Amino acid sequence: MYARKAKVAGVALVAAMWALSWPMAGGEEDSRSAPERVTVDVPVFEGGEGLDFFTQCAADYETQVPGVSIDLYGDPRIADKVRVRVLEGSYPDVTNAGLNYWALIRNGDILPLDEFLDGPNWENDSTWRDSFLTGSLERYTWEGKTYGIPFLYSVFAIWYNKTMFEENGWRPPTTWDEFLALCQTIEEAKLPAGWYDLDAFVDAGEMRPTTLKAYRASHPASAGEAVVHPLAFQGQYPDYAQSLIDSAYYHQVGRDGFYAQQNLEPGSFDNPQLIKALTLTQEVATKYFEPGCMGHSHTMAQQRFFNGKTAMIPCGSWLKSEMLGKIPEGFRLGAFNLPIVPGGKGDPTAVYTATSYYFVFRAAPHARQGVDFLRFMTSRAQAGKFCRMRDIVAAVKGATEGNVSEDLADLVRITNASKSAYGAAPGEGFPEFAQYWSDARVGVITGKLDPAQAARNLENGAIAVRARKANPDQITVRHVWQPLTLMGLLLAAIVYTVTVTLRGYRQEKSRGAAGTDAPRRLGLSWFNIVLFVGPAVILYTVFVVVPSLKSFVWSVNRWDGLTPMQYVGLQQFARMLFESDGFWIALRNNLYLMFVIPACVLPLSLFLATCISRNLWGSKVFRIVFFFPNILGSVAATLLWMQLYEPSGGPINRLLTAIGLDYFKGYAWTSQEHLYTALIPMSIWGACGFNMLLFLAAMESIPQSLYEAADLDGASAFRQFWTITLPLIWDVLSIAIVFMVIGGMKAFEVIWLFTNQRPVTEVHVVGTLMVQDMFTEYKVGEATAIAVLLFLMVFFGTAATLRLMRRETVEY
Repeated sequence: MYARKAKVAGVALVAAMWALSWPMAGGEEDSRSAPERVTVDVPVFEGGEGLDFFTQCAADYETQVPGVSIDLYGDPRIADKVRVRVLEGSYPDVTNAGLNYWALIRNGDILPLDEFLDGPNWENDSTWRDSFLTGSLERYTWEGKTYGIPFLYSVFAIWYNKTMFEENGWRPPTTWDEFLALCQTIEEAKLPAGWYDLDAFVDAGEMRPTTLKAYRASHPASAGEAVVHPLAFQGQYPDYAQSLIDSAYYHQVGRDGFYAQQNLEPGSFDNPQLIKALTLTQEVATKYFEPGCMGHSHTMAQQRFFNGKTAMIPCGSWLKSEMLGKIPEGFRLGAFNLPIVPGGKGDPTAVYTATSYYFVFRAAPHARQGVDFLRFMTSRAQAGKFCRMRDIVAAVKGATEGNVSEDLADLVRITNASKSAYGAAPGEGFPEFAQYWSDARVGVITGKLDPAQAARNLENGAIAVRARKANPDQITVRHVWQPLTLMGLLLAAIVYTVTVTLRGYRQEKSRGAAGTDAPRRLGLSWFNIVLFVGPAVILYTVFVVVPSLKSFVWSVNRWDGLTPMQYVGLQQFARMLFESDGFWIALRNNLYLMFVIPACVLPLSLFLATCISRNLWGSKVFRIVFFFPNILGSVAATLLWMQLYEPSGGPINRLLTAIGLDYFKGYAWTSQEHLYTALIPMSIWGACGFNMLLFLAAMESIPQSLYEAADLDGASAFRQFWTITLPLIWDVLSIAIVFMVIGGMKAFEVIWLFTNQRPVTEVHVVGTLMVQDMFTEYKVGEATAIAVLLFLMVFFGTAATLRLMRRETVEY
């Protein structure tokens, strides 16, 4: 009976789901096919464009289509949540979360949209396909089918201060020669930084325009005074320079040559055209970017532009939207297209673009209703509302007309005048090649890498990536003694740890059998043991042990985190140890953090603890002051130091220049070039207090009679520290060393935040390399192999260190 009822219930459930997912047409509800209200699940990325428009759009759709409810919600970390749902097969209907959609497309998980694109748009005055801007649908096309719907349309341009340009008679350039000449003119003008701020007095009627013009003409910047630089640059996001490189290259080789490079075709990097593009970018970066810009975040650089510190900034069409509420009143924004190299094969009117896309999951319960919502969201009325609310450009034809401010008029004019667009090539591309570009880009814009050498490095990287894609099982041995040394040390640590542990166990057992020095134990029944220890063991097993065991399984499989695994054995460990240059560079940086940072922190912590234990004046206050940094989380502390290290006016640079160290004027502490130097003061500030309290607690447990006896014997303070204090706090010192070593091996947050998730190869640590492999290059199996090796190094390295530093306990 129960089986029959269950079967009937199952049939009813399937029928209900079938009824709920019945397709709609034309955005209107068919009450006969969908008697119950349908809920469309739409998780979205909460980025610079916010959520206000999307929630309002969902409400408007529900008003027009009463039978459908849109469950739209956003989160900056929505990708992590959606990824878990994809893995468990609980698909949302529509999303724009940052996933590896190409793996999902190949696996058949994403719904092809051509059936709907060839149908009417929401207004029923053209096909849905024809309602999008030219080229915006190309990015996610595969085997003749289209999978992504564009919405936010980003056009890259050079933005400029219109008031500043008009006052000085500067004209927007078209070619690279004109652009470089303009930068030189601005550099030679030496206008006082922030000079345009006086316009506020004119607007308020407190100064005449003629008086302001005369004042500016008679007040050039004096020696040592901050001057207006040609270009602000978001140096902590070096990929902002990619638009300059790509633009110069595209206009020389044309669309086909540009996309051939993105597909890593042979010879598309080591050629005169790319060398010229890199040379032009290097010239403008090294001569005309604001000093210290490599330490500027995107917000900081953009704020300096709006505050009149620079005349121009390269950025996408989101510039004003992202800075709403931070732009000085009266600021007039202009834009001109990226400069061209004349005489080339590229379209001189083309715009460099990037677009955000929305996807529909094929197996989602309400996929067709999700498509209908996207039709509504990309209607001219809704897209126009988006442009109006955020003062930004959408990928829908006619959406910007009358819906953006005067500040975006130049950008709209550039977009409307363009005959073509270029950007990311259609197709999956090569995610792991991004690291090669990152290294070359930073080297070029900082002047540390010759453009010709950068082009050769990129060509060699393209050869390596193509070879790996063609034969993923092939391993090229580049390292021999490093992996052999590491495996030897790891094996020695394992043998030593196991041997010492077994020896200690046997000694304890023999002492117990002899009845001498046997430690007394509380007699607990198995019931009490399970009662007190069981819950903790269960929680630890479920949330730590089981996931750890799964990572061991993943490490021997090739897996992108979304599609089925492929068993490869120890191949990923072999590639990491014997082929990867990046792994050994990252491990070298971890060793720096393991040895250099403790060498600075531990002696100072011991000194401070000793001084306070001697009851020096103010010692109680110093205990609190030194421990304060540990109250802050690592992320909050990193953000604090970002402000202290700010290159243009940060407290540290101001202090150093005030005492005559002009070398630190505009010094970019947080640039990737100087990052590890910047970590030393940070680590001293952050770790000294905690270690000081550890040592102080151990020192205060030492009987005072030992020091009194030493005083009677005439022992100096140093002698007392060396023969009494240090031996008796040795166990605590050992623990502090282990903590520092573990911290050095597990380093992640500081490097990841200071590089804004874009570390070059020379800056990576093992933790950032692991995260990049997993979330940027979608190599989950390789990332877990790194995690397993890191676990083995930390676990057995720590165990061996503790046993090596163990001393006999002194009883008194």
